[in-house]
Amino acid sequence: MEILGAFDGEPVLSEVAVRPVSGAGEQRRWDALVREHHYLPFHSLFGKSLRHVAVWGEVWLALLGWTAGAFKVGARDAWIGWSPEQQFSRLHLIADNSRFVMLTERGQVPNLASRILALSLRRLSSDMRELHGFPVLLAETFVDPSRFGGICYRATNWRRLGLTKGFSRLPGGSARWRRNGQPKEIYMRELEAGAREKLRSEQAAPEWQVGAKGEPMPAEELRSLRTYLQTIPDFRKKRGQRYGIACYMTIMIAARLSGYRGIAAFGEYAARLDEEQLRAVGGFWSPSRQRFTAPATSTFHYVLSSMPPDALETALREWIEQFSEAGAPVALDGKDVREASMANGG
Repeated sequence: MEILGAFDGEPVLSEVAVRPVSGAGEQRRWDALVREHHYLPFHSLFGKSLRHVAVWGEVWLALLGWTAGAFKVGARDAWIGWSPEQQFSRLHLIADNSRFVMLTERGQVPNLASRILALSLRRLSSDMRELHGFPVLLAETFVDPSRFGGICYRATNWRRLGLTKGFSRLPGGSARWRRNGQPKEIYMRELEAGAREKLRSEQAAPEWQVGAKGEPMPAEELRSLRTYLQTIPDFRKKRGQRYGIACYMTIMIAARLSGYRGIAAFGEYAARLDEEQLRAVGGFWSPSRQRFTAPATSTFHYVLSSMPPDALETALREWIEQFSEAGAPVALDGKDVREASMANGG
């Protein structure tokens, strides 16, 4: 892919799109470009994060990084009006626009930055729900007024709440802070009507919960589930395959049944499997490591989005009837294969 600037022409606003990065290769490219073009040092996005890229055809125009909301922001917390207990349990429902990099001069194309930001906001909640299993109600960002005017945020209806107190965290393991003399402007954006009221409400919506995660299934159950899923044809090219389709599907279904929601959670579940469980799901035997290994998190999205739904439903239904408890609900079905269930909270 090319970056505008080495490309002949200017993008048409209606043809610009925003999407999450796809696969480890694009993630590495995204990280490298942020390190090269953003004024702040960058190592990676931490925690339950999301990388968006704005594209015009095959050309990368901009990069947006979303991370968990800042732990403590006085003006924001007062504006929401939530209690400390609510803030602690619902902070994951706020996404912080920690990085926004334009890979072309904004002046070349009027309104390009605000258009890209609006497109990212439009799909932010659904993308976060798909990747991590919960929605986003509020977006926040912090703008250094000595460098930027926050124009694109104001143009997309963000609310300016005031200034931070101008502290930054000192390096090291302990939580130590110093006054840096550079307060930043605080901007907030509600992603759905009444978001503030919902965040401070007494009752938490079920889809907000990250969810209690159970222990992985015993190896015997995993092996039984994989036996039924082996009937699903593998649509991928054989070259370079380390894990069969049944391996991926066994992990994803078992993870959902254990309370893991979202693509990243599938990778987390796979990482918790012991040697016997990895053997049961069809993990890859690594000669160099002398142990079974699990698929990388980035590969689950491709498999899930390309899986024929009818084949999965048939195999899963047979396994439920033969092995699982009578009447137990199944969290992953044909809609999940087409990403509808995870986009709507399961």
